[in-house]
Amino acid sequence: MCVAQVLTAHLLPPRQALGSLCSPWAAPRVGPLPPAPAMVRISKPKTFQAYLDDCHRRYSCAHCRAHLANHDDLISKSFQGSQGRAYLFNSVVNVGCGPAEERVLLTGLHAVADIHCENCKTTLGWKY
Repeated sequence: MCVAQVLTAHLLPPRQALGSLCSPWAAPRVGPLPPAPAMVRISKPKTFQAYLDDCHRRYSCAHCRAHLANHDDLISKSFQGSQGRAYLFNSVVNVGCGPAEERVLLTGLHAVADIHCENCKTTLGWKY
């Protein structure tokens, strides 16, 4: 079995701008602040299993921004999946794998397993 991963939807391209949480043109708040809530719940942030080097361009999960692959591991952007364009990678990190099953792809019969983001459980694609 070839060890290649195909990521389809829910993938951020490398170095995509994240956008600003607050606009620099927003008017400043005037007046007293609202009262603080009686109890504040602080949730523990989810951590990734693997962080990829900052000097490389990398692909991330669109939902939780978990690192998935370095640009150097990209084999093809012209790969075709059942839901449209897909990217073929040599290796990925922070993904979980479902059970393997036989599927007929454009290139024939393959043992294929769905993969999901290990952090937020979003289905990312498949591996074969």
